[in-house]
Amino acid sequence: MLSLEVLQRENGETVREWAFRTILYNLVNLVLLPGAAVSENDVASALGISRTPVRETFIRLAQEGLLDVYPQKGTYVSLVDEQRVEEGRFMRLCLEGRTVELACEFFPSESMVALGANLQLQRLAIGEKSASRFFSLDEEFHRIIFAASDKQRIWEAIRKMGSHFNRVRVLSLRATDWEKVYSQHEHIASAISRRRPDEARDAMNEHLTKVNYDLGRLRLEYPSYFKTEKGR
Repeated sequence: MLSLEVLQRENGETVREWAFRTILYNLVNLVLLPGAAVSENDVASALGISRTPVRETFIRLAQEGLLDVYPQKGTYVSLVDEQRVEEGRFMRLCLEGRTVELACEFFPSESMVALGANLQLQRLAIGEKSASRFFSLDEEFHRIIFAASDKQRIWEAIRKMGSHFNRVRVLSLRATDWEKVYSQHEHIASAISRRRPDEARDAMNEHLTKVNYDLGRLRLEYPSYFKTEKGR
């Protein structure tokens, strides 16, 4: 039987929205491994829902490049495409660098409190050695900055483009010094608080470029997860 991490359904969230969020979570966090076969029936059974919202989710995820559908053969979790990883990283570098500069011009006090609370939760996740929790908090840290800068829709666009990049980030966390990532987040938050746009941008760029150094090692360590020149 297929085993998935089932997320709690949020208030007002439809079954369709919940199914998409849950399945995406399992793909990005590598519960569903690159190259693995998946079926609508198995996923629907694991979530305790009908096939219809699962089918709709599969269509969306195929459009986002996270699922590969082969007629008469089946549906598979897509392999990590390094070109898509680079595109996601490039998009974040360009947009987050500028957004964090804007954040230094004006950042609501309640958003700074939210960043501080997020950092405290990151510290707890490090203590609990929870990679999935730490990654979720990392994403929330960045989302707070976009939302506080009135760029929430840009963050949604980044999420759509960044799934391959995020899978590599999750892989990286398995061998990364989480304390270093945490300290980078602290540096970014501190620069925003002190209204230092150049410092904030440089700290963000350092934070996001680390994946370049990880790719070679990850490709050697997890060769079956990565797309080759021949495809599957």
